[in-house]
Amino acid sequence: MRSTFIFFLTIALIIAAIAGCSSGTQESGSGGDEEQPELVRKYRDDGTLSSVTQVDEKGYAHGIKVNYYEDGKTVHSKVSYQHGRKHGPAIWYFRSGQIYEQTSFHFGRRDGVTKRYYEDGTLMEEITFEQGEEQPGKKVYDRDGTLITE
Repeated sequence: MRSTFIFFLTIALIIAAIAGCSSGTQESGSGGDEEQPELVRKYRDDGTLSSVTQVDEKGYAHGIKVNYYEDGKTVHSKVSYQHGRKHGPAIWYFRSGQIYEQTSFHFGRRDGVTKRYYEDGTLMEEITFEQGEEQPGKKVYDRDGTLITE
């Protein structure tokens, strides 16, 4: 008798768990669209594309913002944002497409190692930031990649 009771209790708990999971999924059914950021495109007076920005529900940059050079095609920078503040990786480019600068932001402040390059791709300098403050130990390189100052 006791084993029959435990069996039915186990079945009831499994059914309740399955029913709970199903109703939870249905309640959040429209949540997928809410998580998709809106894209805002800005154009210059001459009609060329200036930037494409992912924005949150309040219109703040949230995700990656891509800025373009005057031709509207060549990427100038890609900067990560979180609710209007720079947060995450950021990259700036020369017109040639080579990376000029790579850095990272933490809630609006540079944080971590920033690297700048010559247009041929050779490392120009490395600077470490903590909470927006430049730290000692900046390294500067010449065009041949030789360390000049540390």
